[in-house]
Amino acid sequence: MKSPSKPVDFHQHIDLHVKTLKLSGLWFYIPYPTLSIWFWLHILIRVVYGIFAFTIPPLAQIAYVVKLLSSDDLEIQHIASSINLILTELFVSIKLFDMFHQRDLITKLFGQLNGVDFQRSTHRHILERAIKLSRTLYWVLFLGASMDVFVHMVVVPSLNRFRTLPVNMDFIFFDVNEPPYFYYACFYQIIYKPLIVVLCVTMQTLPWSLLSFAIAQLDNLANNFKNMKTLTRTTMAERKCDKNDAFRVLFDRFILQHRAIIRFVATAEKAFGGQFAVTLILSAGIICTTGVQFLSIESPSKDLVSVCWIMAYMMILALMLFGDCYFGNAIYVKSTELATAAYSCPWLEMPKDLKKNLVLVIARAQKPLALTAYNLVTVSLPTFTTVMNWTYKAFAVMNGMK
Repeated sequence: MKSPSKPVDFHQHIDLHVKTLKLSGLWFYIPYPTLSIWFWLHILIRVVYGIFAFTIPPLAQIAYVVKLLSSDDLEIQHIASSINLILTELFVSIKLFDMFHQRDLITKLFGQLNGVDFQRSTHRHILERAIKLSRTLYWVLFLGASMDVFVHMVVVPSLNRFRTLPVNMDFIFFDVNEPPYFYYACFYQIIYKPLIVVLCVTMQTLPWSLLSFAIAQLDNLANNFKNMKTLTRTTMAERKCDKNDAFRVLFDRFILQHRAIIRFVATAEKAFGGQFAVTLILSAGIICTTGVQFLSIESPSKDLVSVCWIMAYMMILALMLFGDCYFGNAIYVKSTELATAAYSCPWLEMPKDLKKNLVLVIARAQKPLALTAYNLVTVSLPTFTTVMNWTYKAFAVMNGMK
């Protein structure tokens, strides 16, 4: 089995995310000196984003909830709808803040992608399949979220002849339901929402892309152990050495690759632990309030557009929660399977010192790589089931309050 002549560029996992952040002006670092006009232009862009996209919308929505609570016609579905929007805004804002807070760890992960220990890969199709999966997930979530927001912000209000705002807000100092403030507020909401969607998709799929890379490396390493005999013959021919020396070369390479994977996953856990926690907590609340909003539609047959966008919105949030748990669970499962793969290699033919090293590899592989959300809970499929169970219970309580 021959190694690929041209190494795989693992930065393809994250090039879409990097380009999105750079085009939006929200890249982690400003690549200009502080005295340059471009540096201050980037600072201005970030200040504008911070005020008009991440500060005004949640504050205006909170003001609307306060006004709603003081009214006489208070209904739980109205509260649920407003809380849903507030949680969505906070979901993006908190994740973006955490990503900037952990930018050093994230850029460290970017640097580890094309490390020497990862480039010594023999199963090119596994690695290329992971890159394709990363890019596909980005575009699927981007297109799905964009279409859903377009329907919510443009199609549904247009069917109602724009008599109400797409997102309920209260600006306190003026009545948004009176022209011309109504049209200004409507235009403002349609403008800032696309930025929120793009950043949400980028932040959500970035951990998936990096974890899919780690999963592919675990698969590659397991296949290397299983194909030890073939790789040994190839190494003997390339290096013109005996079997024992070929075993040592390959085994040292596999140990270094395993250690690199462990370091990569540990860094990923530190970098994205906060985002995993935000997804587990806030997405549960968003799904719950979206369910109440869905059941509050008086005539679903006459309002199919609203039914479709609310259902699509709920599915996207569930997919985002499931995606984190799925990749965390896959890391756990693949790392435990590595012990079996290592044991399947022809260890009877190895020298005594390599047999001892193999025992150490198997012992380390029996301690699985588990991702946690800020060391609070393991990110896995059982956690997804638990969160969805509690989400349903909260939904049942809120729905009963109607």
